[in-house]
Amino acid sequence: MHKVPYFFLVFNFLFQTHLYSQNTKIDSLILLLDDVEQGEKALIFNQLSKLYYYENPQQTIDYGNQALIIANEFENKEEQYYALVNIGVGYSLLGDNREPIKYHKQALSIAEELSDENKLSNIYNELGIDYKYDGDFEKAIEFLLKSLAAKETLLLKNNTHKNKKSIANALNNIGVVYDDMGFYDKALEYYQKALKIRREIDDKKGLASVLHNIGIIYEEKGKFEKSLEYYLQSLSIKEKFSSKRSIAITIGNIGIIYLDLGEYEKALEYHKKALTTYREVEDQRAESNILNSIADIYLEMKQPSKAYPYIIEAMEIAKEIDSKSNLVNSYKFLAAYYSDTKNYQKAYMVQQDLINLNDSMYTLEMTKSIAEMQTKYETQKKEQEIQLLTKDKKIQTLKLKKQQTQFWLLAGSIMFFLIVAYFVFTSYRLRQKNYRTALEKKNLETEQRMLRSQMNPHFIFNSMNSIQSYISGNDNFNAMTYLSKFAQLMRGILENSRKTMISLEEEINTLKLYIELERLRFKNKFEFKLEIDPELYPETTYIPPMLAQPFVENAIKHGLKSKNGNGKLHIGFKKKNQLIECTIEDNGIGREQANALNENRNKDHQSLGMQVTNERIIGFKNEKNTKSSLTIVDLKDNEGKASGTLVNVLFPYEEE
Repeated sequence: MHKVPYFFLVFNFLFQTHLYSQNTKIDSLILLLDDVEQGEKALIFNQLSKLYYYENPQQTIDYGNQALIIANEFENKEEQYYALVNIGVGYSLLGDNREPIKYHKQALSIAEELSDENKLSNIYNELGIDYKYDGDFEKAIEFLLKSLAAKETLLLKNNTHKNKKSIANALNNIGVVYDDMGFYDKALEYYQKALKIRREIDDKKGLASVLHNIGIIYEEKGKFEKSLEYYLQSLSIKEKFSSKRSIAITIGNIGIIYLDLGEYEKALEYHKKALTTYREVEDQRAESNILNSIADIYLEMKQPSKAYPYIIEAMEIAKEIDSKSNLVNSYKFLAAYYSDTKNYQKAYMVQQDLINLNDSMYTLEMTKSIAEMQTKYETQKKEQEIQLLTKDKKIQTLKLKKQQTQFWLLAGSIMFFLIVAYFVFTSYRLRQKNYRTALEKKNLETEQRMLRSQMNPHFIFNSMNSIQSYISGNDNFNAMTYLSKFAQLMRGILENSRKTMISLEEEINTLKLYIELERLRFKNKFEFKLEIDPELYPETTYIPPMLAQPFVENAIKHGLKSKNGNGKLHIGFKKKNQLIECTIEDNGIGREQANALNENRNKDHQSLGMQVTNERIIGFKNEKNTKSSLTIVDLKDNEGKASGTLVNVLFPYEEE
């Protein structure tokens, strides 16, 4: 069973509010609009925009736009800046990842024009957060570091409590981005710096936030006792100073830690506390999520009858708010419930519903992606048409000048015929050369297809063997789960086998399915970690299919299968010298010992997957003239004993 994660990394949003007061009443501000001059209304609209942040983000945008119109009319740079900041934050709170960047860049231009160090430091912070939510972590870190540097400069000029708090916020936000990137030690470094400042200035709310974030880091690193220590510290402060929603988040995370530690009663206690709070603040998405978590705990405790009502309630809320991710979790736990109660027919039917739901989510994402690409295409097409019209106008002007004299007309005609003759001859030679090149490429592609056609039966045969243990052991549920995942995997393989190139995202999904099957077979004997270079965009990066799978298979079946203790498998994809480098590393028994264990097998046997992949690498070299390569390194520990195997594959890729 898998716990339902609902970690919440706390960002610190910080920018100057110039005269804003959290105690100002909305009604009094609205009444004040009738008593002030038109030019002063921009300030009041900005105050109203700020007050609606978490109550109604759309109102934040609407009031911000009214402030911006007036500020533009009276050329009030200060209020233009704050209006642009507010509008960007409003869009961010609505879940829009692109609009905030547009508005906050305009605010940055005004801050630069005003040479205002406070505004610059704070808008750098906002842009860092915007890029984080947009998935551009490199840009996020760039702007957050700029914000930190600017705030440290301000502190040198004026060593105040406010400036120290501002630096702590920037350090916290940098830690959040590094955490999202998977750089946990780097994130922890910045959180600890922020923690030191929070304690120094006795900032209770900020202290609770950073303690919460450190707890998440230790949870992600698998250090549950340490994580619990920080969560409990955060909770003790939040119960005095923070909102109910913030308290509920930390309570829920404490429940997850107790579940990790196997203390089910404690986990239930904290989950039910969080559930009560989420109901009080009417957060239905969080309510559905935590209902699933409570059901998960009861299933772990072998009490399916107690889990069932929580699953049904979570499912009803997920349908009501149209949260497909929460609905997916509910279906998973409902299938587990039917399995635990020996109702395998219903368990199978629920799993089919789950597969259909996942397919519908994928189709919806694809539809959105296609619509975005269509918009980009139309925009690019219009730009090209404008460029062509401009170019045609210049050509017409040149022709008119050439026609001024008969001499230049005659000379131009002669030149034209000479050029045409030259291009005809050159074009003929080029067509001949392209024909030979295309023929060679077609031969190589044919060879690649033949190699992949050898690969698929081999892979399917080996995967089918993985199901035998469950069927022969009469483990109906696991056999059914295995067959369901195997069906998804086969569908992906058959679809990919028809393509010369597939997206890196498809390759990763296929690998994950295969590894999940093997982990089920070997009873989670090994851990799995996959890392992707932030510079790679899996959905728009295309690679040859089925390259990594043979080495992953060898790592599991020959390296990790016979290892005593927990095994580890690490797969990485990153850019390297115009190629993609894929690394597959395991801490298994090594090739030498694996060969010794297999000495009773046919000595002439050679891994078909390895052989075919080697031939494909050679094909890439010939086809694309690249430095594609395959290297296998036997890893040793400090005593010279085998400690695993490292496979390094370099191959070409394409990007949209």
